Amino acid sequence: MVVNAFIQSTKALLAKFGVEAPDIRIEGLTLDSREVNTRLAFLAIKGHERDGRDFIPQAISLGARVILAQTDDSEAHGQMEMRDHSVIISLYELPQMLSSLAAAFYDYPAQKMTTVAVTGTNGKTSTVQLLTQLKDVLGTRSASIGTLGSSVFEGDETQWANTPAANTTPDAIRMQYLLADFVQSEVRHTAFEASSHALVQGRLGKVKTDIAIFTNLTRDHLDYHGTMEEYGKAKRLLLQQPGLKTVVLNANDDESTKWDGAADSAIMRVWTGIDDSKDAALLSAYNNPQHRHCFATNAFYHAGGCSFELVSSWGSAAIALPLFGKFNISNVLSAIATLLAEDERFDEVVKAVNAITPVPGRMEVFPVTGAANLVVDYAHTPDALEKVLLSAKFHTSGKVWCVFGCGGDRDKGKRPLMGQAAESGADAIVITTDNSRSESPESIAKDIIAGLKNRELAVSIADREDAIRYCLEHAQESDIIIVAGKGHEDYQIIGDKKTNYNERAVVARLQQEYSK
Repeated sequence: MVVNAFIQSTKALLAKFGVEAPDIRIEGLTLDSREVNTRLAFLAIKGHERDGRDFIPQAISLGARVILAQTDDSEAHGQMEMRDHSVIISLYELPQMLSSLAAAFYDYPAQKMTTVAVTGTNGKTSTVQLLTQLKDVLGTRSASIGTLGSSVFEGDETQWANTPAANTTPDAIRMQYLLADFVQSEVRHTAFEASSHALVQGRLGKVKTDIAIFTNLTRDHLDYHGTMEEYGKAKRLLLQQPGLKTVVLNANDDESTKWDGAADSAIMRVWTGIDDSKDAALLSAYNNPQHRHCFATNAFYHAGGCSFELVSSWGSAAIALPLFGKFNISNVLSAIATLLAEDERFDEVVKAVNAITPVPGRMEVFPVTGAANLVVDYAHTPDALEKVLLSAKFHTSGKVWCVFGCGGDRDKGKRPLMGQAAESGADAIVITTDNSRSESPESIAKDIIAGLKNRELAVSIADREDAIRYCLEHAQESDIIIVAGKGHEDYQIIGDKKTNYNERAVVARLQQEYSK
């Protein structure tokens, strides 16, 4: 493990930040007082929900020799005190220093590889996974960090390590830790998801980032950001990453023009998009000699996936994918554009893309012989759900069924919008439970139903497996059933309990049970 391979003196480490400290050897940094031991330095900061300084006594009792504590007094920066066998060093604006401290401790691991950050409301996980898969096929040992967890890519043998607190983007210390671990595993390319929360909180502040990808912006996380304008600004913080050379922009999303305007003129733009609507941004990208492009034309959707003609600044080629959905073409285009911007050979990229495999829990198809096919997807925003359902219509001659819910203790304004999205794309709707937390499933379902014009289209079945069974028993063989919201997740949060629930495993079992 990395923490056993890195030993630093607090004297040398903190000297980089203008602080004189004693010469105490440490093997790692932690924000969690429960992880503290004599070899780790505990960083006590004020968080969004808890103040780590309240856990200093616990860290001392566990043997912490070094505690770095946030102070709100600029004049107290660098002051020290002893408590038992622990030295407490006060650091002003410590939360803003976390990424820098961790980067210095782990010897700036991002400098030793190519890094790609992906942000946007939808498509982050799929784009990261597709890019990592393709980079590996092209001969570069690769890794990824995001919603699925973190891991060096090993094909079907990839073992995902869960991110503490189930964050899309890890905290600033763990982020540098993971990159350092990847370096020791001889990884030379890492793609990671950059959530809006992480960008605002500075978790990626000192992660050198070569390429930034923007997928799209639709309603989400307004309980945190307040407005769409602030949400958009949070995403654009990715343009401030150190070392940024290229930004990949989705010309089908109007928000990309704001990215283009905010990016430094020295940053290369690569525009992606599906050229089926003659968007003004697409046309301008074609004609702008300073920008590059990577577009899909003549997109065709069928029961086994989709195909399109790739038209780019690097060349043109036919692409066939075993993936469902227009949005998956968008995700693939972002990955292709990134690889080409990294100077991968065009013909080799095309060959790799044509051999691509689906991302777990992202429009993942489970064919059912003699009954309606099942599709598991992570869609949990109105825009994502609408796009998933619209895409499904292109892949079936029958009806589209939709099973979904909304999380409790989250943005309630999103619930009727989810209902509207479901109604706009599905022929039949089954509302179920999705991490209801402290709220009752019935009250959440009521909020969703409030967004429906034709409420007779929907039934409410709280148990997710029962909801899926209901669809299988009432749908026709030519229909398609979209099970949305959980995707790759393997748990449900109901009340204050986190229980095991792996939707992919449940659907796979039902696939066998209902196949004739």
